[in-house]
Amino acid sequence: MKKETKEQGRRILRPVIRLFASIGISPNAVTLAALPLSVGAAILYARGFFLWAGIVTALVGLCDTIDGELSRLTGKLSSTGAILDSTVDRLSEGIIFVGVGWYYFSINHFFTLIAMLALLFSFMVSYVRARAEGTGRDCQVGFFERPVRVMMLLFSAIILGKSYLPIGLAVIVAGTLATFIYRLAYVLRPRG
Repeated sequence: MKKETKEQGRRILRPVIRLFASIGISPNAVTLAALPLSVGAAILYARGFFLWAGIVTALVGLCDTIDGELSRLTGKLSSTGAILDSTVDRLSEGIIFVGVGWYYFSINHFFTLIAMLALLFSFMVSYVRARAEGTGRDCQVGFFERPVRVMMLLFSAIILGKSYLPIGLAVIVAGTLATFIYRLAYVLRPRG
């Protein structure tokens, strides 16, 4: 995702972030709020309430954006917070994809497979970057980062609906697979 796009999103959310800071909500509390919201979204997907699931998924995405910005604003950036944030992000994303896959399981096993592949490659996109950065290599490349995946899932749930959401999932699979391969090639290339 482009830096300019991220900065526009941050500008829009600054009043909310300032409000959270002024009333003493910690960044970790915002991070952890994503977990019950993710479970709620997964249950809504599994039960076929895709519009509501999409709305709750948007709230999960907001938690992911707000926690980091709140950390920066309040000066509470820490490696512990970063680890918690990354862990909750992966768990939240996994929970949501499992909910989607659960819905399609009794309808069409192929659609469930697409949901599981979206989950797998989404994890691999994040994993390659985490491992690369853990060894001191930069890996901020590729397009299908988590905000893009969330936006695609939101679009699919709210606009495409139950019948056509698998098309959105297929786009997520293709985008995350391409990003995973690109990131892996990028970090494995000889360093000069």
